[in-house]
Amino acid sequence: MTLNKGAKMWIPCEVAQGPFSDERAVHVQADGKEWSGFVNVKWLKSGVKRGSDEVLAKVVDVEGQTFHARIPGHALQSELFEGHVGRVARAGTHGPLEA
Repeated sequence: MTLNKGAKMWIPCEVAQGPFSDERAVHVQADGKEWSGFVNVKWLKSGVKRGSDEVLAKVVDVEGQTFHARIPGHALQSELFEGHVGRVARAGTHGPLEA
């Protein structure tokens, strides 16, 4: 599978209740890289309050076997998540992202 800039993808994550009813605390971890922040429920595949889910992200850059994706929300540290292109097939892709 070829991954291009602008592609949308579901990335597995762990979810906990956020400070607002329509927001969740999200933690993504893969290949030794992490992203944590608060995400609106509409960007989660299942919208669970706690447990495993997937968050929708938009690829902003691809360099060799590494991609950088923007997860719509309020990041606690880095705004971008870095992952390995080989993981994309497992994460899955999605249609247009309107963020």
